[in-house]
Amino acid sequence: MTDEEVLAIALEMGKVFNDGDEEVAHRLVAEDFVDYEAPEGSPRGPQAYVNTARWMRTVWEDARWEPVDAFAKGDKACIRLIFTGRQVTDFMGVPASGKEVRVQHLHVYRIADGKVVEHWAVRDDLELFRQLGAWDKPLQGAPKPAPTS
Repeated sequence: MTDEEVLAIALEMGKVFNDGDEEVAHRLVAEDFVDYEAPEGSPRGPQAYVNTARWMRTVWEDARWEPVDAFAKGDKACIRLIFTGRQVTDFMGVPASGKEVRVQHLHVYRIADGKVVEHWAVRDDLELFRQLGAWDKPLQGAPKPAPTS
């Protein structure tokens, strides 16, 4: 496959999360697909990817994963994207806050024979939790709180 074909497949995977287009997962995700972002021991294959997308779309209202930059080389594609959404249910132990978030992700897909066989991701979860109010790291340049007695 050409780099352009690999990149096109990786970018099309965004439809599963953005649009809830489960047909894309069943068409493009290999039966033995491994998502290294999922907890160890998680199911594999297209339905596992669909289930993750369904769950994320219930946690985040108006969720969007918008590519900012992307490239492919050989059998791998890398997509840098901005995730936005409003938290409406519990997420990783953080109760629903109703807060809107905007964080950066990096996703790497490995494609073989026209199918996605592996996925890795790096998400800025510290920034996500800061925006949800679950972590109190101040913004860079923000005034430091006054010492308490």
